[in-house]
Amino acid sequence: MKLLNKTVQYYFLLSVVLLLVAVPVFYVVLKRIVIANVDARLIATKTQLIPRLQVLEVPPPKGSPLFNNDISLERAVPHGGRDSLYTSDMVDSLSRHRGTYRLLTSHIVINQETYRLQIKSSLANHEALITSIIILQVLLLIFLLAGLLLINRSLARKVWNPFYKTLRKLRSYKVDDTEPLQLERSGVNEFAELNTAVEQLADRSRKAYVAQKEFAENASHEMRTPLAIFQGKLELLMQTSPLTEEQAALITDLAAASQRMARLNKGLILLTRIQNGQFPETEPVSLQKMAIHLLEQYQPQIEQKEIVLEQYWEQDIVINSNPTLIEVLLGNLLANAIRHNLKGGNMIVRMTDHTFTVQNTGQFYALNPDRLFRRFSKSSADAESMGLGLEIVKKICDLYGFEVSYSYDHPLHTFRILIKS
Repeated sequence: MKLLNKTVQYYFLLSVVLLLVAVPVFYVVLKRIVIANVDARLIATKTQLIPRLQVLEVPPPKGSPLFNNDISLERAVPHGGRDSLYTSDMVDSLSRHRGTYRLLTSHIVINQETYRLQIKSSLANHEALITSIIILQVLLLIFLLAGLLLINRSLARKVWNPFYKTLRKLRSYKVDDTEPLQLERSGVNEFAELNTAVEQLADRSRKAYVAQKEFAENASHEMRTPLAIFQGKLELLMQTSPLTEEQAALITDLAAASQRMARLNKGLILLTRIQNGQFPETEPVSLQKMAIHLLEQYQPQIEQKEIVLEQYWEQDIVINSNPTLIEVLLGNLLANAIRHNLKGGNMIVRMTDHTFTVQNTGQFYALNPDRLFRRFSKSSADAESMGLGLEIVKKICDLYGFEVSYSYDHPLHTFRILIKS
């Protein structure tokens, strides 16, 4: 969930809670105010009416101008209590409709006789008014809430616009760009500090990239020359005579170590170049043609280990990529399947729609998938293995958005590459 939506969600939940609490409270308070107002009018009516009744010698008849449908006077037993105010549902004597009334009951003495004076006032009109007010308040609060949400969303988008601009810049930024990262200035202090920190980070990353790139190039050049000299001297030394068998064995070991160092240097430099994106040239590459060509090159090794090779080319896959990297990718998978295979074992190469699979016999247990694609992770004691092949495979797959996976189903180890279109 976006931070903007999360903020608006909290505002909305708080507003809904306040609305649910405020409406009932407002209703209760408003009803009490209305009842208090009605009670005050009833008391005022009683206050005006009692002096006029007490001066009379006999109580006036019901049709007297002093009375109406809301005022009644009846003879009662002597009563010394206080006046009472209460709410009651009763039937109106004229309209014959039941309604809610507020009643004031008081006892007065006329010519030494006790009478009960009852004054009532209908609450129907007041309740209708309260209901209308509550409905109006709810509508106003809903409109206010909707307006606040819209305004908040609009303002928030405007306020967060510099952040999204920075995000878009970062997504399009590449560490190998010649121009430094330049972000727009912002009037918001937090965003201005963020942009400054991001620019500094990008500048440090670019300098580190340039230094790493220069190191890779210099290391490749500097190490290649002494290794070539070392190998040349060893070859000359092997041609000297007399040469004892012990000396020949030592020279052979030195030559093997030298070749291993050369392959290691080549693998590390290749990894560095892949990570630095130094293979920008792309062209359509047929994986089937590339794989068949590599298998023809590896035919002597296959025959030497007496491996039974099966090939299934259901559909060719053509991708736009760097040919050198694709050759390294397929070559490492095929070379591993040959190097780690059993003598007289099986090897299956299969290509289907968007999938390239290499299967081979080998160790009779599954490899550790968590360490399989890590640098210098070796699953066998083969001295020819550098422990870099599968990491290079993983880096190339990451570069082009492929998915590489490993599985073991006795007796076959399976490496599968999913080519996403």
